[in-house]
Amino acid sequence: MHDGDQKIIARRLKEAREVLGLTQEQAAAALGVQRTSVISMEQGKRNVSASELARLSSIYRRSVEWLLGREESPTVEGSALLRATKGLSDADKEQVLRFAQFLANAGPAPDPRT
Repeated sequence: MHDGDQKIIARRLKEAREVLGLTQEQAAAALGVQRTSVISMEQGKRNVSASELARLSSIYRRSVEWLLGREESPTVEGSALLRATKGLSDADKEQVLRFAQFLANAGPAPDPRT
């Protein structure tokens, strides 16, 4: 991986985490790594494995292609969530993250018209 690619990934990881209003500690817990690993990833000092990239994509609700810098930044996506969670406590943000992960893993909601 080139240095430029690593910097793009690092910047995108930090941006995605901040848009969701997550702390590095919360991101680390969701990813199952130490906070120092998240810090190193966001500084471009640590390579992100393919499996970590896939998990981060799910946690941050961004495509792998976006995290890799191959897609443009979404214009509005996430801004409503950011505004809604900005004033929450860390514990509440963690609850929101767990619920979002639950929804992501639960699949689409059933159609009430059927």
